Amino acid sequence: MDKTTRSPIGETDFLQPSHLISAEVSLFCQMLRKFVDNEVLSHAEELDDYWDWTERKEQTFVHGIWKNLLIGLGLQRTFLPEDFGGAGGQSTVETAAMIQEVARGDYGLASTGFISPWSIAALMIPRRNEYLLKKLAPLLLGDDVFIIASAITEPHAGGSVEDVRLRGTQIRTRARLEGDEWVINGHKLWASGFREANWFRVLCVVEGEEFPGNIAQIFVPADAPGVSTSKPYRKMGASIDTNGDIWFQDVRVPKENRAQQDPEDDLKSVIANITIGRLTSAAFPLGIMKRAYEVLRDYVDSREIAGKPMKEHGAIAHELGRVAQNILAAEGFFYSAAARMDRPDTYGFPWEAKNVALASAVQNAVGELGWDAVSRSLELMGSYGYSREGKMEKLLRDLKIGQIVVGGPILRLVEIARHYFGTQTV
Repeated sequence: MDKTTRSPIGETDFLQPSHLISAEVSLFCQMLRKFVDNEVLSHAEELDDYWDWTERKEQTFVHGIWKNLLIGLGLQRTFLPEDFGGAGGQSTVETAAMIQEVARGDYGLASTGFISPWSIAALMIPRRNEYLLKKLAPLLLGDDVFIIASAITEPHAGGSVEDVRLRGTQIRTRARLEGDEWVINGHKLWASGFREANWFRVLCVVEGEEFPGNIAQIFVPADAPGVSTSKPYRKMGASIDTNGDIWFQDVRVPKENRAQQDPEDDLKSVIANITIGRLTSAAFPLGIMKRAYEVLRDYVDSREIAGKPMKEHGAIAHELGRVAQNILAAEGFFYSAAARMDRPDTYGFPWEAKNVALASAVQNAVGELGWDAVSRSLELMGSYGYSREGKMEKLLRDLKIGQIVVGGPILRLVEIARHYFGTQTV
């Protein structure tokens, strides 16, 4: 079968569980795929050069992509539940399918594009924060792009800030309650979408409180007095997802801006957010792997070695088989775990240690399989693999970032050891 008559490989040819995705979400995923094909992939080679798009005075094509994705297609509306006017209610499996489609186009676009629902989850689990949901709903449902960034990491420590076993001792951003207001001081960095963020979800320790009541998530408007940000960092990839420094100096917000008013609920929310973050972060490398597969498939279809199609040589077929096998293994593991997360009554809640460990294993394993698949693809393409013209080297750079975010692979391995081997002192 030649290239012009070959049936396209779709999600059912790998291991995306179509039977767990509603007809509405499936249709929306098709819309996202068309959007990526028509408006994102055509700019793939330029995106690295627009790492400073938020600092440019002129409106660029990047601004248009954000507007069309979040407002035009309505992605932003899916971040809120239906009873608050949104189009939400998707399962973990369905959300991951949406993430995968956008990440297939550009990892940085997906990173910022799906950062807000991570914070919305903190307002939904374990209880609803009706006050903040009502305040944020009109902003998310409006005609403007609205970003809620998660301010977690701090300069002195990486993943240890989100290691709950350390009981908040590594969190230096402080919040104290004065009357009906929180007063926040601290320094955060690396938050996705930080430069264009409208609000921040800030991980703090509460002065005067002991664990478990000392860890809090407090929502802060980006334009609140005392909030300031740096210019974006220039990174090896994920360029249009801006990252940099955020400073909070005597920032005051209402006491109702805590994600969960009960301290024990807020700790559960923090742990659940880590679990959700690690699990859904694995959907981004899946999207990159799907794009790498498409690029490689087109390459081996159009190249010859010794008068035969490249893919018809045994050594090449061996490598192609490994790439497809890695995608199958990654997608199978990921969606199996995602389906379990959608059934907490059977498999436990996201703040339980076993689910933190599972999400950690999924993110590590998918990242490793993705790195192997994309690296093999790049090598098969020879010089085209490491040239921008070949469209593969950017995928490898982006995938490495995807392996590191949300705690890093070392902390995730420790979480796995803690649960499965009872590790206590590490």
